[in-house]
Amino acid sequence: MDIVKQPLSAAPVFTGEFRHKIEGKNRITIPSAWRFEREVELFMIRKTQAKCISVMPLGELERIKSVANTKSPAERSAFLDFFGSNLRQVTLDKAGRISIPDDLCKRMKISGEVMLSGSVETFNIWNVADFESANPSAEDEVRRANILGGLGI
Repeated sequence: MDIVKQPLSAAPVFTGEFRHKIEGKNRITIPSAWRFEREVELFMIRKTQAKCISVMPLGELERIKSVANTKSPAERSAFLDFFGSNLRQVTLDKAGRISIPDDLCKRMKISGEVMLSGSVETFNIWNVADFESANPSAEDEVRRANILGGLGI
């Protein structure tokens, strides 16, 4: 029986939370479970709903572009102009390291250590203090329980 393997470009599932040190040139090592089988291009952008950087593989970028394609030509153009000018392309090397661009480090006050949090199809890079202040309140825990309960989890 032949076993069908995922293509080399298939993205891992990004789950869990990790604390990592920043090395020279704003480089961090991502968890081994989040790595690809080869060097790949990833895309970073500041999130609007949280004080973190969202990191996405090409597949997620393609999904966002397909949503943009459902907009009117003017809305699509405005979105892609904004999105493209704020997006940063980075390389995840074979050792599982990426460098955070200087402008994002400065804007997000990232230095020393970062928190990495999985978001299933993407992952987030946080300033440690911002991550800790975003920890769920009791109200957030109730909301989380309701969301997971609604999914049968």
